[in-house]
Amino acid sequence: MGKEDDEGRPRPIAKIAPPALKVAPPLPDAGPEGSGPVGPGTIRDEVIVIEDEGKRGRSQYTGTAFSIDDRGLWITARHVTHECDQLVLLRPFRSPLPVTGLAEHNRADVALLQTEGGYEALHVNYQAPQYNQEGFHFGFPRGEPGAVYSRLIGRKTLKSTGKRTYRETIHVWAEKIRVPDTDKNLGGISGGPILNRNGDVVGIHVAGSIRRGRSFSSLPDNISDLVNENDLRLQTDDIYDIDQSSLTPIAFSRVGEDLRKDLTVAQVVCRTN
Repeated sequence: MGKEDDEGRPRPIAKIAPPALKVAPPLPDAGPEGSGPVGPGTIRDEVIVIEDEGKRGRSQYTGTAFSIDDRGLWITARHVTHECDQLVLLRPFRSPLPVTGLAEHNRADVALLQTEGGYEALHVNYQAPQYNQEGFHFGFPRGEPGAVYSRLIGRKTLKSTGKRTYRETIHVWAEKIRVPDTDKNLGGISGGPILNRNGDVVGIHVAGSIRRGRSFSSLPDNISDLVNENDLRLQTDDIYDIDQSSLTPIAFSRVGEDLRKDLTVAQVVCRTN
């Protein structure tokens, strides 16, 4: 049972004290590694190494966050939030929304943000995804609105080195379409949601290959870990009504436009002193 205040808001999580990632060469082009549901990680999974260089002082970084509770709970990538002195969510034509609480996963590149008030939430699907299923990624690559259409092709182990070290099971998505079309790094979409055809969150975008071709996602179970560890209970009455008919390779970018306009998907700004 989650703890709430007199007004029904989640109790505060730890206050913030508050990304440059170098990724190993991309995987060769290949089809799905299997069929049916993608199982849990094993010690035999191929390891992808990412170097966490940390953040420079007097700098500004951006990422993506998405709402999981309209009372002010959001998910993003831990490498977006770590070592920040100030975190805000941008709101076009309005003042930024300050982040008042932060909890970072100890074993995965996922972080939970808290704000005073929030926006309609996305539904999170904790079931095992299927090989070759479609993925729709939304966020702010390089600080600008963008979207990616992909297919789930496999499972790997992500090993982070540098400022913080950890290992986590990730899913690998083969990118098929980018909007806008570019061969540049997708930095800035980190923390954004990956949706399935039903509009459910099936992954958190955390990294990608240097060249166009692969996106890596942290698993939804890591969201559940953070919610449970902070003794929270999600309110699921006000879920964002996604136009599922637009979740196609032709029209998917329209969904991203709606999610960003309605601030269910928002740009995170991290400032360091």
